[in-house]
Formats: sequence, C-alpha cells, structure tokens
Amino acid sequence: MARTIRPVPLRRPRRLPDALYGPDQAARLEAAAELSPKVAARVAAGVDGWPPLSPGALNAWLLLVTTKPPHWRDRLLSFPEQPLTAGHPHEGFLYPDPLGFWAEVRRWTLVVARTRNPAWTITEALSTSALVHLGEGVGRLALARDTCRPAVLLFLDEPAWGASGLTPQRSTAHHVPDPHREGQVYQGFWGTLPDGTVVGKAPQHPTMRRLYRSEDMDRFLRSWAETSSRPGD
Repeated sequence: MARTIRPVPLRRPRRLPDALYGPDQAARLEAAAELSPKVAARVAAGVDGWPPLSPGALNAWLLLVTTKPPHWRDRLLSFPEQPLTAGHPHEGFLYPDPLGFWAEVRRWTLVVARTRNPAWTITEALSTSALVHLGEGVGRLALARDTCRPAVLLFLDEPAWGASGLTPQRSTAHHVPDPHREGQVYQGFWGTLPDGTVVGKAPQHPTMRRLYRSEDMDRFLRSWAETSSRPGD
C-alpha cells in the first residue's frame, strides 16, 4: 500500500517584539534576552555589510559613531569579529588596546545608561550599545541606523558628524574645559532629529581623554536626558 506523505507546513518566523526596538533601554535588553538563539542568529545573519571593528548589539539603544579606527590594535591579538549580539555584550568591546580607547568607550556607555538605569553594570550597558567605524563606507551609518534603530546616537568626532548629513531640529551646546590650558574649551552638543532620535557630538574623542576631566565629560554624557525629546519617557 502506498504511503501518503502529508506536506509539512512552513513555519513563519515569529514576529519580533515591539520592545526590541522600543524607546526604553531596559525594555530593549529584556526583549533581546528573551529571543531564542535561533531567532537572534537569524536576525544577525540578515545584516549584510556590517563594518569591521564595529562591535555591538543588533538592537543597540545607544549607537556610537566614529570616522576610522585609531592606532589601537594589538599586533599580537586579533580583534574578535563576531555577529551582532542579542542580550549580551559583544566581545569586541572588551578588546585590550594599549591606548585605552575601548576602556573609555565602555565607561561612556555606562555613564549614559546609568542616567536612567542607575543600578546597571557595564554588562547591561554594553548589551544595549554598538559602535560603528565609518571608514570610507558612505552607507555604513545608514546601515547601522536601519539595523539597530538606536534611540540615542552619539558621534565621537567632528568628521563623523560632518559626514552624516544629519540636521537636528533643535540642539543645545555643551562645553568641556581643557584641564591644562585655562580658557580652552571643547564644544559638543545634544539635540533631536525629526524622528525623535536623540543625537549628539562629543566634545572630545575617547582617545583624547587627557584633554578632559572625567567628571566634565560625564556631565556632558548624562545631559542627553535633558533634551526635549527623551527616550523612555
């Protein structure tokens, strides 16, 4: 007797939870942590052309942007190029570079995150952050924004901001003094884009930490929450 083979219905992929890309940083982390490994891998695999030397979470609430990698690479230690993560930190953030670039980046992400989540550790902060090196790739910023849908976008240097072509609806200037030269200040800003994204440019790059005091830079980093359009409200 011939056997009847019943067709197996194709399973449609589960709809991603709205909180995965929502305005609240803590809710993003919780939604990402609840994704199954298969779903997280599928979402990460769907990102085509993610830049090298750019660690991050696939739903990063905070997106840091810089122009090109500084000379921080260790000759004996390769940078961990891995897929974007979901619910846990990307190992690239832990790269032990001799210039201390990544150490300062880690500190910045925690300062920003603790503005609204004071009990968070560096683990939670990095699990909801990404850093993109633009290099010569004109479309890398658009790719990163489309992929992560960040609520807060921070440019680490003037060239990166200038190349973005973005125009905030409103912005507030912030100044960080040079601790070694009286009267010398470095200007950054926070503002909002038409879609509600909080956008800023840092007064100094993380590699230039000798030109600012941590407490002054922290004051700037925390002031993202003072903008008129605030994620998580």
